[in-house]
Amino acid sequence: MKLRLRDIVCYQGKDFVTEGLLTYRLGGRVYRLARVVDGETVRWVEPLTDDSDDRVLMLEEVTDLGVGAPPPSTVSYQGRSYLPRLSGAATVEIAGRVPDRLAGGCEVWRFRAAGDLYLQIERWPDRTVVLHGESVHKDMIDVLPTP
Repeated sequence: MKLRLRDIVCYQGKDFVTEGLLTYRLGGRVYRLARVVDGETVRWVEPLTDDSDDRVLMLEEVTDLGVGAPPPSTVSYQGRSYLPRLSGAATVEIAGRVPDRLAGGCEVWRFRAAGDLYLQIERWPDRTVVLHGESVHKDMIDVLPTP
């Protein structure tokens, strides 16, 4: 699943427009997040990386987790314990509209809990962002490409 600007992502009865794309280069790997918007609702989608993947991350920004950066080795959120999956300094490229993010560097920590739940903590030069969400099967999402 390759997402491009203006592609429509259909998920749980909402049609999100892809407004921005972030490319993180971290530890020799590349991770992508798409900022998708439906009215006031904003989600962050990590698309499939290859044909063998069948899970897509659907994240949203949360403000009720009081955690600093760098975070502790285990993070507790909404009654669940999250363990580290990856971390490090990332170089970020941005395409499209992504308010409150600037191309350049940030530090990223990704955590996972039982039930395929994820937390991603990003420390940018001017703020810390926390994303929370889940991994969903690719068949739960439809992508309508921009012509």
